[in-house]
Amino acid sequence: MNYSIYQIMSIYYVIFPIIIISLTLIFSGLINITYGQVNTNLTEESIENNLNGLQILSHNSFTDSIGYLHVEGEIKNNYPSTATFVRIVGIFYDINNQVVGTQFTYANPSDIGSGEKVPFALILTSASIPFSQIDHYSLQASYQ
Repeated sequence: MNYSIYQIMSIYYVIFPIIIISLTLIFSGLINITYGQVNTNLTEESIENNLNGLQILSHNSFTDSIGYLHVEGEIKNNYPSTATFVRIVGIFYDINNQVVGTQFTYANPSDIGSGEKVPFALILTSASIPFSQIDHYSLQASYQ
């Protein structure tokens, strides 16, 4: 097939803005990264405080009676306005610090008013990420 320069440029003018908008949305809401340990004998967890945005106040992990891994915590909105569709992404690493999987959840409720704190609960099944490979995790919070 032969494409004219006009056809190629029209595709460029459609695709390029979509890429720019997508990257802007992805990176503009990246606020806070916290790290935690899945192993129950490791109790110290790093919690970074970010007073200019979303702040993950606390988090912990446990495995329930049917084998699901839970990461639960609390997040606070330090912005002067409501943060909408607040999403928490868990990134799970092996002992060599290689990513073995990711999972996300939304805060409950997903919209957080200025100064408000709300809980979140991220649940993994062994089918989504093999638990035997998980050594530690990090959390990232973002909003739209």
